[in-house]
Amino acid sequence: MISAVGRDKSLRVVRVGVFAALYVVTSTVPISMFIGASSFLALNLIITPAIAILLWPVEAFEASVIGAVVALYVAPFQAMFGPFSILLPVAGSTLGSVAYHKPKTGVIMSGYLATVIIVYMIARPEFPYWIMPHAIAAAFAAALSIMNSPTQKTRIPIYAFVSTICEQATMLIGATFILSLPWIVFATAFPLMIYERIVGTIGGSVIAYSLLKGLPKYFTD
Repeated sequence: MISAVGRDKSLRVVRVGVFAALYVVTSTVPISMFIGASSFLALNLIITPAIAILLWPVEAFEASVIGAVVALYVAPFQAMFGPFSILLPVAGSTLGSVAYHKPKTGVIMSGYLATVIIVYMIARPEFPYWIMPHAIAAAFAAALSIMNSPTQKTRIPIYAFVSTICEQATMLIGATFILSLPWIVFATAFPLMIYERIVGTIGGSVIAYSLLKGLPKYFTD
């Protein structure tokens, strides 16, 4: 007979494996050009916020690391920063999971986003509009850390947005300091960035809603 502890460990392994695999599979589906490099953004951006909402922080970290490492080899076209691309889903899913499951720690994510905003504004002050979504996400995370927790229907899209923006913030650091993209590239790519984050927010929310409702015993809110 399998003990409760054994079942919990098995379920954890399954969750990590499933979402790592989903990240890899969706990494093979390009959805948007990455302006400034010969790379594409992939459909995996909908998996990062789903991981943040559905998995606890350690699981989120494990799933995103495994998925991102495998995706480097399976779909190298989406690794715009080479090995450093692993940090994108890891930051988005892990920080997003911490904020979602432990709302009082949302200030940590706000601090991370605020730091990225400041660094970007120092490096590329010519186009300040890029960091508007980041400022909104930082405000959401900070506000929810001191408010009474809203309903699940409200929390899921908010934290999906915060998670996908955290992933983008990590991408922003790479684009600014690894690729050294000039401000004009950010101005040109701004509409695409908004489109990508909308896709990430909606896609991640739909996955989270569906699994929490359809398979509630496998996921805890």
